[in-house]
Amino acid sequence: MLQTVGQALESLLKSRPELAKRMKDANALLETNPVEILTIPSDKCPHRSCDGSGWIWKKDWSKRTPEFREESDEWQEPCACYEQRKKQNEISRKIDLSGIPFIFREATVRSFDPLLYKSQKSIDTATIAKQAAVKFIENFEEMKNAGKGLYLFSEKKGSGKTRLASSIANALVKVHGVDIAFLKANDLLSQIKKTFSNEISTSEIDIIQVFRKVEVLVIDDIAIEKPSEFAERVFFDIVDYRLEHKKVTFFTSNKTIENLAKIYKEGRVHSRINKMCLELYLPEESIRDDEAEKENADIEKILFGQAGD
Repeated sequence: MLQTVGQALESLLKSRPELAKRMKDANALLETNPVEILTIPSDKCPHRSCDGSGWIWKKDWSKRTPEFREESDEWQEPCACYEQRKKQNEISRKIDLSGIPFIFREATVRSFDPLLYKSQKSIDTATIAKQAAVKFIENFEEMKNAGKGLYLFSEKKGSGKTRLASSIANALVKVHGVDIAFLKANDLLSQIKKTFSNEISTSEIDIIQVFRKVEVLVIDDIAIEKPSEFAERVFFDIVDYRLEHKKVTFFTSNKTIENLAKIYKEGRVHSRINKMCLELYLPEESIRDDEAEKENADIEKILFGQAGD
C-alpha cells in the first residue's frame, strides 16, 4: 500500500530522532516568533540590517494557515538606514538645484585650508574667515532670526571667496536643510534680459521673485563694472525685499561694502547690503594659480610618469 506524505514524514522522523528534534524546536520557535526576516544583511547598509536597498523583507509564518489565506504573509519595512538615505537624497537634490558651481559641490569649510596661502598675514586672515564661517553655520538659527548674512571681500581674484561661500552654502543644506540659490550677478542680469524676447514665457518678475523669496541666497561677484540703471534696479528689488523679510543673503565681491556706493550710485543697494551682512575679509593673495600648478603636476605624472621611470 502506498504511504501518504504524512505517513512517510512520520516514518522518517521515527527513524531520525535528531531531525525530529530540530523540527520540533523550529516549530516551537515559529510559535513564539513567527516573523522571519528574509533579507540578507549587507555591508552596504551602515547598520547591517538590510541588503543596502533601505528595505527589509519579512514573512509571518503564522499566516500560512487557511484562515489567513486571503492576507499577504510577506511585506517590506523601512530599514534604519532608509531615513538616512532619504535625507541624503534630499540634500543632493537641493545642492543640484542650488546653482552652486559644480567644482565646489563637495567643498566643505573643514577642508578650507589657510595654510595654502604663502604669507603669514594671509594665513591669519584666512584662519579668521574660516572660524567665522564655522561659527555662522553653528549659530545659523540665530543668524536667520536676525536676517544676517556674510559679505566675503577680497580685491584679489582667486583668493577663495567663491570657494568659501560655496562651502558655507553646502553646510547649510547638509546641516540645516535650507533651500539655497547660488548665482553670479552677471548671470542674473542675462537671465532677465532673455525674458525681453516674446518667445520666452518666463517674465522678469518671475525670476526676481525666485531670488527674493529663496531661504538663503548667494550672489557671487556683486560688484559689476559700470552697472546700468537696470542692473541697479534689479539688485535693489532683490536686496530690499530680502532685507525687509530678514532673508539670509551672502555676497562675494572685490569691492568693500562702502565702495559699492561708488558703483551703485543711488546708494540704495549699498546701504541695504550694509544692514544685511557682516563684512568678512579674505586674503589679498590668489591660491588659484598654485592649485592649478599642483593639479597640472599631478596630471603630468599620470601622462609622462615620474622622472627616471
